[in-house]
Amino acid sequence: MDTAVTQWTEMIAKLTQLKTDASAMKSKADKSTWRGENASVTKEFVTKTAKEFGDAVTEAESVRDLLQDAHALFKTAYDDLKATYENPPPGITIYPNGVLSHRAHPDRRSKDSTEPVATEAQFDALRGKIEGILQRASEADELCAWGLRALVKNHPNDFGSTDLGGVADAKKMRAEEKQQTENGREAAKLYARWDYLDDKERERLLTLVEGGQNSPAFSAELMTNLSYSGREDQEAVLLLASSLEHGGRDGQVSATDARLYKALSGSLATATGPDSPIGSPGGVTSAWTDRLITTARNGNGLPNQHPGQLKGGTAGWNALTDLMAADAGDKPYDPKDPKDSPFRKDKGDPVYSEAFLKEVGNGIREWETHDKDAYDGVMKNWQGTQEDPMKGLMNAMSRNPSAATHYFDPTTTDNLKYFLEDRHWPGGDVQDKMPEDLQRTSARAEFGAAMEAAATGREPGSPLHGVPAHHDGAETAIFERIIKEYSGDEAQKNQSAVPLPMRTSMGNMIGDYASDVHQILGKNMDGHTEFNDLKVDRGDLTRVIRGVAEDPKAFGVIHHSQSVVIADGLNRFPEDSYRHEDPQLRAWVKQSASVLGHLDGVRGDVIYDLGQAQKDVNGWNKMMDYHVYGAPLTAIPVVGDVLQRSVDVGTAAYMTDLNAKVDAETRNNMVNHYENGENQMYTTMRDVATAKGLHPSELDASPGEYEDGLQPTAEQWYQAGIKDADMKMGER
Repeated sequence: MDTAVTQWTEMIAKLTQLKTDASAMKSKADKSTWRGENASVTKEFVTKTAKEFGDAVTEAESVRDLLQDAHALFKTAYDDLKATYENPPPGITIYPNGVLSHRAHPDRRSKDSTEPVATEAQFDALRGKIEGILQRASEADELCAWGLRALVKNHPNDFGSTDLGGVADAKKMRAEEKQQTENGREAAKLYARWDYLDDKERERLLTLVEGGQNSPAFSAELMTNLSYSGREDQEAVLLLASSLEHGGRDGQVSATDARLYKALSGSLATATGPDSPIGSPGGVTSAWTDRLITTARNGNGLPNQHPGQLKGGTAGWNALTDLMAADAGDKPYDPKDPKDSPFRKDKGDPVYSEAFLKEVGNGIREWETHDKDAYDGVMKNWQGTQEDPMKGLMNAMSRNPSAATHYFDPTTTDNLKYFLEDRHWPGGDVQDKMPEDLQRTSARAEFGAAMEAAATGREPGSPLHGVPAHHDGAETAIFERIIKEYSGDEAQKNQSAVPLPMRTSMGNMIGDYASDVHQILGKNMDGHTEFNDLKVDRGDLTRVIRGVAEDPKAFGVIHHSQSVVIADGLNRFPEDSYRHEDPQLRAWVKQSASVLGHLDGVRGDVIYDLGQAQKDVNGWNKMMDYHVYGAPLTAIPVVGDVLQRSVDVGTAAYMTDLNAKVDAETRNNMVNHYENGENQMYTTMRDVATAKGLHPSELDASPGEYEDGLQPTAEQWYQAGIKDADMKMGER
């Protein structure tokens, strides 16, 4: 064992070097601009390989630590046993086979013998000592073996990430697993009669399920022992989920019911995950998981009057995907509250494995494309937008950005094309006639959230990536395809082509590609962008932003992201660049002013199209006013006091002078009407310049670079940006 420990230590050193090399390889892959199917496949392989080497190091260290601990325990036990054997108590002999006896039996002792006589108590004490030593060795052997099995359990095709620091950790983990298994069985019995539980029993059930939902042992035991309405296993899971979601016997979803529902969702996520024996070990769904998906699709075939009837199709799929979304009992999003977020309801909700999400998605798609009556009754009315089973799936998909990216990657699958072009969304024909609150809770709203996760690699509602953000090939391919979808012929006819439910997510997506957007709107790009290798037409992007800007909060995210990029760029130039002509700084001011001009052109067009109602215009401005109410909820984190202040003063200048009215007369002279973006540009430049050491008198000195070079450049290109935006939107 000592030799084995040495060899594993040497192996760890080798694997650590490979881990370092793999990480470097992944870093290069992330920054590469190679595009296409081969690039996407290769980058995914590199990413998975890098993770595997990281897990390999963790697993090797755990194996070494277990063997090292066991060796130390064996050695101690061996030394103790040897010392006990060689130094028995007076009057006792220990034979090699472990038999204890008197050195001289009392019945056969000579009368003059001085040999001490051992008592029965001394024999018992010695036997207990030897048995204790052997038990220590046996337990060390058993725990080491259990720990080694635990490291590879449910990982037939990859390395696991379980970290065991030795035998003590294995003992603790085994005890916890045993307890969680028992808890899972108890929870299953309580769930079976949850409608009839008293307060004490409900509290016990809550304690069990909320404490065990992240444990594979608990979750697998719960799922496989669950019974409800006379049905068991997969049927019971779906029947219980549907009952909890709708409030059971009284039809009211209490706070406790909502917690039990979310905990059941968490247990299902863990039970169908990679570390569960009934989940997706090795990235492949198990027979139990496959039967769950089949049961959701087909139901159980029982007659309507049977209390355990489970309908298949829409009802079965919804029972499953609503449970995955875990939204029962959540407070609805209030778009009129500047501090609220449509993603608040998903914070802390369970994350489902990629394998399970993919299988559920494939199952629903296959069903709805082969069953002509799949959505009979709800296809053409607003109810379909709420009962579409893709709604819950897309919600769950948005919480696993990596899974969403792989699922929608247009270079490897046609799923994105299916959702954007081919799918006939239930209720989609009448969605834009529905009240706004229903549109924001539709399946397409959750699809937008899944798109945001897929294109950005982050969970919706989380802060945007810092600038400049670098996305992988699959993410950028998804982003480009979405821009293309909502900037085509329909966008040129209808400036509101971006559906209302998707505007929040679209704004966040565009904000996450802030550095690329700055290049596209600030330059006449003939090639791809520098940061994410995008090939997006300026007109297409402008039209998409116009559609997104129908939602002032979404427009605020885009505007804030550009404010950060602009301030960050200005801060990178030294003091002398503001005193003496620097072509690079002039170019940056030109591009930034053009960007702000484009955004103000879009904003003006939206406000004009609101009509002449002053309250509508003021309402839009108020909702966009993130300087007063705090930065957008998904704003780019800003590092550094100087940068933060330059962003704040610039946006303050922008928000202070927002025009409340845009009428037909001013529409014909947009350049003279708007000064908001121009004021923001001036204020941000002035703040950065003075922070770098320029005296206020230097800002007005003429001839002077600031007065005669930078400010005229900003003025000229801000106005040019407004004109270009107007033209791209088809107004001129």
